[in-house]
Amino acid sequence: MLSDDSRVDTRTVAWVTGVTGAPLIQKLGLPTERGRLKVQPDLQVPGHPAVFAAGDAAAVPDLTEPGKITPPTAQHATRQGKVLARNVAASLGHRTSKQYKHRNLGLVVDLGPRYAVANPLNVHLSGLPAKAVTRGYHLYAIPRAVNRWAVSLAWLTDALFDRSVVSIGLSSQEDAQFAASEGIPMPKTS
Repeated sequence: MLSDDSRVDTRTVAWVTGVTGAPLIQKLGLPTERGRLKVQPDLQVPGHPAVFAAGDAAAVPDLTEPGKITPPTAQHATRQGKVLARNVAASLGHRTSKQYKHRNLGLVVDLGPRYAVANPLNVHLSGLPAKAVTRGYHLYAIPRAVNRWAVSLAWLTDALFDRSVVSIGLSSQEDAQFAASEGIPMPKTS
């Protein structure tokens, strides 16, 4: 359904989105960059020693590429969360503060059941090798063996069947409705 209320019937749905900071960030009256709170490399908001931010909420300086900020990805958020916890403890007198600095080992992008691209350690891959590296990395990154097993089974059904067996008939129409994020208008539906 488009914003002019016209409908395009399709068998393919593409979800294209960007990451934006929560609307609350703009209301705090603190310096921002690209809608995210400006922070120092130790994830502290400048001029506010008791305020820290990380993940999608923070414009974290990229110490590996001066002048840039780290992208708002899950990988950065997870690593920043650990540094943030350490630095909050340090601000309370426990341990020492640390700057957030990552080492870029490349990227992996899973593009569905049969396609992927990867660039591990600057080795450009596509096709089956990229799929193997991408899926291997994602399985490695998933916490708990039971979760790895569930994801592996879902991938196996994707490889064996045209449509994932996991998704057939498990969601009601009401469950499948998207909810608008705070501050982002959704198109009208009829």
